[in-house]
Amino acid sequence: MKDSAGTYTVGRLGELCGISRSTLLYYDSLGLLSPSGRSPSGYRLYSEADRARLERILAFRINEEIAGLRGQQRGILDLLEADGSLKVGRAALLALSDLGKAAGISETNYEALHAAFEANAPAEHRRLLGLLGFTEAETEDFLASLG
Repeated sequence: MKDSAGTYTVGRLGELCGISRSTLLYYDSLGLLSPSGRSPSGYRLYSEADRARLERILAFRINEEIAGLRGQQRGILDLLEADGSLKVGRAALLALSDLGKAAGISETNYEALHAAFEANAPAEHRRLLGLLGFTEAETEDFLASLG
């Protein structure tokens, strides 16, 4: 909620954007997001433009995290493929599936994981399926089954 002057306090802006007050204070110390003004008693006040800037900062931060995770996926796949000898094969795939089921991972969870991996990093996902022993035809059939 904005106050009568159309501004947000640190606590309220943090609450609206799902971040802590200390994160906002940290962003201010970096000069990344400084408040547009101060109340008569010295409290930081953020404008609607400040709120919009914070949302862009948070979106960038999320995108940066996603890019980092994709880099980790590529690195893992590169390591697995390094000498060409590390193909997991069907027996290991079945053992991995059994382990997942024992840990409470359902078939729906696996499908959601593969669908998200395919949507976000299709080349890396297909590399993983190849490492798991899927042929190209099996990969195409599997991906088609995900919908």
